[in-house]
Amino acid sequence: VDVKSDGEVIFKGSTKLDNGMTVGVNVQLEANSGGDMIDESYMIIKGGFGEINIGSENSAQYKMQYGPVAYGIGFNSGDQSAWVNTGGTISQSGHYRAPLGSVNVEANGVNDSERLTYYTPRVNGFQLGVTYMPSSSEDSNATPDRNAVKSDYVSVGANFNQKMGGMSVKVSAGYGTVTDAESGAGADSEPQATNLGLRLGMGAFGINIATANFEDTGAADGTAIAGSITYSSGPMGISLGYLHGEREGGAAKAGQSEADVFHLSAKYSLGNGVTWASTLGNATYTTDDATVADDEHRGTYLVTGLKVGF
Repeated sequence: VDVKSDGEVIFKGSTKLDNGMTVGVNVQLEANSGGDMIDESYMIIKGGFGEINIGSENSAQYKMQYGPVAYGIGFNSGDQSAWVNTGGTISQSGHYRAPLGSVNVEANGVNDSERLTYYTPRVNGFQLGVTYMPSSSEDSNATPDRNAVKSDYVSVGANFNQKMGGMSVKVSAGYGTVTDAESGAGADSEPQATNLGLRLGMGAFGINIATANFEDTGAADGTAIAGSITYSSGPMGISLGYLHGEREGGAAKAGQSEADVFHLSAKYSLGNGVTWASTLGNATYTTDDATVADDEHRGTYLVTGLKVGF
């Protein structure tokens, strides 16, 4: 038995200029963080030309992905290791923004670093986003030394969102890479990340599937596939989801790691901004490292709680 919480306070503000453009800010304060309490902070400029984001935020590749839908705790966010202890014999890295635990990926697993992103207007259901990031540094940082760190990250995301008859169709694709690898060790490594997503909805039912891949990241190379089936009617909803992730492994844990996660979840809206949600889950982590005796960790968990947002 355990008690967990995940709190975040988001500060938003915007103003509309005389020329029709809107300028705003988004600052996210992590209530459960023991380190950097500000998770994301960025400026937003919107107009007929589209939208520009400047600051500490995820890339267009990450934000435009249509991943699987879950009504309880997420099974596509990499936090399964919070519910199942792998005992340190199976590598924990690669869960977040990487294919061992998610189909929402960033090149080299970099998150919330300072970057510039442009999103086009949505035309006939189509939208394109492009992100440039000088380096993986976040917040107030020095000019990157391009001989010492990977730099000049570029990512592209695109999606399509349209209703066709009685069906809603959402399709996404993304690609990200590092264009300037550092000198010395690892100089030839220019990590790449790709992802694809599909969501189909008809009436109360939804089918969702997505995949992701890492290349040229060394030990973090891997693939993932995830999908879910959902049903929602009025205040209630049910979802059944599955994720399979793989990671090559590093020197300390040389074998390939694999994750298989099943989630059956339910939600019920109790009122404005308050939703009860529960998940019955099972996660299995394995490695083929011959030097590891304890090569499988499996856990079944029941999680219930309230989601409160206002």
